[in-house]
Amino acid sequence: MFRKNILEKTIKQGHDHLKKGEYMKAKDMYLKALAHDPDNISLINNLAQLYSFLGDKSKSAGYSEILLEKCNQMLRYQKTEETLIFKANALISLKRQNQANEVVDEILNINPDNLIALFHKSHYLEKNKQYPEAIEYLEKILKENPGNIAALLSKGRNLVELEKFEEAEKCFNLVFEIEPKNKAAINLKSNMFKKKNNLTLTSHDLMLKAVESFEMKNFKASEDYFKKALEMNSNFDEIWFAQGELFIRTGRIGAAINSFKKAFEINPTSGGIEKKKEFFKMLNRMKMINKFLGYEKKF
Repeated sequence: MFRKNILEKTIKQGHDHLKKGEYMKAKDMYLKALAHDPDNISLINNLAQLYSFLGDKSKSAGYSEILLEKCNQMLRYQKTEETLIFKANALISLKRQNQANEVVDEILNINPDNLIALFHKSHYLEKNKQYPEAIEYLEKILKENPGNIAALLSKGRNLVELEKFEEAEKCFNLVFEIEPKNKAAINLKSNMFKKKNNLTLTSHDLMLKAVESFEMKNFKASEDYFKKALEMNSNFDEIWFAQGELFIRTGRIGAAINSFKKAFEINPTSGGIEKKKEFFKMLNRMKMINKFLGYEKKF
């Protein structure tokens, strides 16, 4: 019992590190857990994915081969969705796409609503340039979960390939209402405008640099990039909203209020905030406190 508790604790620590983006620490925890439970296909799967993310393709392939072998052994005795999913993951990691697609079809025959299988199927179809068919599978995901960011981004990407730019933009904008600084959405929206208008540089390229600078706590550079982005095009609420978040981070509440107001003028649901009155009341209280303390700067 004690050993089982230690194993579960170690796996949980690995999951916690993974959620925080501490990939090396997550890998070490999973390796430690695997030493105690070498047949745990979930751990093997996680290590295969982690090594791929960390750029060690050789180790990733090695763990994927082990995963595939163990899944095949288990499937001789019992066919389960979980084991088939891990087998599909292994085959995709090993770039055996057609075999992976056959496994995904098996999963969908068992459970047509399996989320991971639906994603795998849509990615397979996208790679084969079957964009309308890929969108059909993504819409099944979005029917159950309209706010699924990965599905919205994938659907938008497929719509761009079909040159359905307005529909694609709606997908990216929905992502911004959930995550105002989502870098994948920023990049995909930029690529969409480049394809649509034959551009080499967009305001979203500058927004991406602003967000990356924000994440690195280089707030001066972030502010400069936001300014340049808005000088290039001031019609996108996500840029105004993200700039507002920067101003809150740097204590410039008055400037943040102005930036958020611009965002809401363009899109009343910008940033996904519905109770704007309460939001602005909170910001105004912060502004009054900052003024009293002498921190508030002019916009």
